[in-house]
Amino acid sequence: MKFIHCSDLHLGSGIESMPSDKSKIRREEILRSFERLTAYATENEITAVIIAGDMFDAAKISAKTRGRVLSAIKNARDTDFLYLSGNHDEKFAFGEEEIPDNLKFFGDSWTTFKYGNVAITGVSACDGSEIFYGALNLDESDVNIVVLHGQIAGYKSEEKAEIISLPLLKDKNIDYLALGHIHYYTENKLDDRGVYAYSGCLDGRGFDETGEKGFVLLEPQENTLLRAFVPFSSRKFYETRFSVNGKDDWYAFREETINALKKEYSPDSIIKVVFTGSHKTDFEIDADGLAARLNEEFFYARVCDKTTLDLSREDFENDKSVRGEFVRLVRDSDLSEEKKAAVIMLGLNALKGEDIR
Repeated sequence: MKFIHCSDLHLGSGIESMPSDKSKIRREEILRSFERLTAYATENEITAVIIAGDMFDAAKISAKTRGRVLSAIKNARDTDFLYLSGNHDEKFAFGEEEIPDNLKFFGDSWTTFKYGNVAITGVSACDGSEIFYGALNLDESDVNIVVLHGQIAGYKSEEKAEIISLPLLKDKNIDYLALGHIHYYTENKLDDRGVYAYSGCLDGRGFDETGEKGFVLLEPQENTLLRAFVPFSSRKFYETRFSVNGKDDWYAFREETINALKKEYSPDSIIKVVFTGSHKTDFEIDADGLAARLNEEFFYARVCDKTTLDLSREDFENDKSVRGEFVRLVRDSDLSEEKKAAVIMLGLNALKGEDIR
């Protein structure tokens, strides 16, 4: 027997991190990743796929997306799909379509699906109380997988989600606690017997979901559970930083940056380039121009200028031109440092006759 733990597919989600033409492609790729997962399950004789919440991005999704998901599950007829709803979706996202026999749902109270000596137990609503956890009774002789969706108590998140108390799950004969909600893979020890893990999302949707994405493959061996993270995303998001400190030639630095990125990342990558450090006024970063160039080399690229302007007093103290007087005037004003830099760059460009609209 073999099992898959995945979560946070967010099928049907809008992709706001890139232009609409690229977003449309990514939405299709993310849906295709789920279809590839069902094919993988068939090819590798997976007993059950555990989906630990947020299969969809909302309770209402398009009929086309629902149809493709249900068709993919139905075609993987020898694999069960055990679905636990998350904070973004619910069972009713499937509408009134006929549910395949191999799609099964965890309920509002502890629900168990048994495969030989492997017991997979989960609940769709976690209230975090001692009574709630006290109702979880697992047979010590089974290989126990418990499924929940939410964030561990003490974890900071901007989204509302169920709170999971790890201390109340200790010493309950859990071998593997399959969690959903956090979009990156992580695993840690739960107690002397078991571990807990977030599988992360199956495919990234934005620059807050960089790096490898995939699922966890679980394989019972006697009374233990072998596990391995399997990368599976169609393409990956990356964020990389370059410092401009000490640089004095933008065009040379631009080519240096492009060559470094081409060496590091494949053409199908999605890249965010962030420039940091400080530079003189005559080192002008052309973020838009570089982004246009990188979008010829990669699936999508974004360039962010997080640098600061080096307004060293000695550079302008003895400059008797309008340029020097302007810089001194702005530098000694009550504006914030960020606004001073922005005003100075606009002013210097205007003095050189450039279009600043």
